[in-house]
Amino acid sequence: MLKVGSIQGFLIITISILFSLYLSASYILTKEQTKHEIDELFDPQLAHSAFLLFDLLAESIANIDQQSEYLPVIYHNFSGENTTGNNQNSNDVDSQDTYIYENKFAYQVFNNQHKLLIKSSSAPDFPFANRIQGYSKLTIKGDVWRIYSLYDPDGGFWLYVSENESVRDELSEDIIEKILLPKLVVFPLLILLLIVVIRLGLSPLKQLVLGINRRDENSLKAITLDVVPKELNPVVDSINGLITRIDSALNREKQLTADTAHELRTPLAVVLIHAQNALNNHSENERNNALVELDKGVNRVARLLEQLLTLSKINADNLPKTSICFHQLTQDVMAEMAVKMIKKNQDLSLVCDPQCQKELLPGSEFLLEILIRNLLDNASQYTPEKGEIKLTLSLANNDYILKIEDSGIGIDEALYTRLTDRFYRQHQQLGKGAGLGLTLVNNIVEYHHGVLSFEASELGGLAVIVSLPLFSDNV
Repeated sequence: MLKVGSIQGFLIITISILFSLYLSASYILTKEQTKHEIDELFDPQLAHSAFLLFDLLAESIANIDQQSEYLPVIYHNFSGENTTGNNQNSNDVDSQDTYIYENKFAYQVFNNQHKLLIKSSSAPDFPFANRIQGYSKLTIKGDVWRIYSLYDPDGGFWLYVSENESVRDELSEDIIEKILLPKLVVFPLLILLLIVVIRLGLSPLKQLVLGINRRDENSLKAITLDVVPKELNPVVDSINGLITRIDSALNREKQLTADTAHELRTPLAVVLIHAQNALNNHSENERNNALVELDKGVNRVARLLEQLLTLSKINADNLPKTSICFHQLTQDVMAEMAVKMIKKNQDLSLVCDPQCQKELLPGSEFLLEILIRNLLDNASQYTPEKGEIKLTLSLANNDYILKIEDSGIGIDEALYTRLTDRFYRQHQQLGKGAGLGLTLVNNIVEYHHGVLSFEASELGGLAVIVSLPLFSDNV
């Protein structure tokens, strides 16, 4: 059997992995969505800045000598003023922030001859984009720049306004951090809560294990729990069902042992007496008589043991059930027992409806053969010499009916209910069995969900009627 770790550990690890995957997926999706939203917010601003610069620089471009050797003109702030001097803002912090942002914002002006006329201090000397108006991207030294291009046909120049996407990335990461950080903080608390919840959920299972471990080998009572979850109900029911079956099997074994010990005591004593007589008698005649009686006693013990063992098998769940031609089975058993009845000059007959000859009966062939044999044997024992035994097969209300009648002395109607009791025989002096024949028959009939009944026979003796259903879900 393959052994695995605890259910609790499996659940905790699995849920932790799933939650981690959930956080990773949330991070990726949030990042993409945030980037998209930021682009939708910043792109219009970039275009707006481009139009503002376009208006601000138009006059300056008109006054520039495009043939000058001192081009390009470099601007160090967004106002369009050339601050090549060392003028410094009085607020150092604001000045530093402005400088940092200036390094992430750049613009260029090129004329139609691809000459750079104006640029910001953070812009390179080569053009940001080809001469296509609108948005584009360019990677410079590992940094991605978002560019918006404008063309002035009257002035004959191109304006490229660019923004380093690190600004957007920083904002995106900041938003993602604020969204996911609370989930990461809650994650350990969630795991602790998960452990507590799983332990509480599995507590009935622990109670079940403790309840089983505390039992001794002789305790076969049903398991009861204070609280039984819906999911654990099938387990508890299955275990209790198994306990019930084990208890029933043990009781059957005890009953079989008790019955065997009780019933074998007398025939074994008789066998022992006959064996001693055979040993101690010097007369050949008396010795032969003792051996004959010994043989009868041994046969009686063998028959008793066979019946007891058969009784123990009837309740087994592994007896195969098939579709049986009961008419043919009855004929086969009658042929086997005919020799015994011929010796007593008994008349054995079978009456069968034509429909019964082809009708198939669901059941155990092994048990049904024992049933027919026992009923015939009982009928033969209680029928005198030159008597009559009659078997009738018929169909009635989806039942297969077997009726066995004899011309014996019969049994009082008030005693019919006792005929299936173990070791009961009304006429002890006539029967040679142990009183288990009809008990065995009754158990076989119950195994096939049938009905066993008795009535007075028209032949003068007893009529035994067996009704077996023609349809069974077990076949």
